[in-house]
Amino acid sequence: MGKLLEIGLEKESFLLKNGEIMEPKLYGFPYDEMGFLVEIRSYPSDTHFPIMSSMQDAELMFKLRAENLGMNLIDKPFLEVSQEFIDYISKKYRHDDMPCYTRNIYGIKKSHHTGVMDHRVTSGIHVHFSSRNGTEVLELPIEHIVREMDKRFSEEIEDTERINGEWEPKAHGFEYRSLPCNTNIHKILRESFDILRRVE
Repeated sequence: MGKLLEIGLEKESFLLKNGEIMEPKLYGFPYDEMGFLVEIRSYPSDTHFPIMSSMQDAELMFKLRAENLGMNLIDKPFLEVSQEFIDYISKKYRHDDMPCYTRNIYGIKKSHHTGVMDHRVTSGIHVHFSSRNGTEVLELPIEHIVREMDKRFSEEIEDTERINGEWEPKAHGFEYRSLPCNTNIHKILRESFDILRRVE
């Protein structure tokens, strides 16, 4: 049995009503633990089409649900928020009690762990990398992959003031966390698979 090299996507979006951020949990949307982001996942796959189609289908479904509720699902890398909002969401979802698993290959201490930075809330698209042989998860050269992703998406990261070098360990491999949510998915898949296949 040969190696199976897989990519998966996890996209964050804001749910808005009249310009205000809504809590997706209250309206039946998939949400992340920070409480203010809709979280949409693709199927993991070793080819582009299942990832792209599953992401597009899920996005369409949740955008239509939002419209039916008089809301909008939007792809913006960050939104300005008040200190009142930060205090409310941080207390309700217990941000201070959440362990931080985010790591940085450059040793940068600041991270997108809670998604709250300098009176902004941020949203990204996380790229999951995995290599396995049957049920055995194989080790990947994480630092090399993260550096390559930083290099190939330097413009997107810089334009949206994301933090380079972010990743998080996962049972299936790891996720790269430096991309803004509005990064072109075709480019993500093209570059991610190219990097993964070259190192393997």
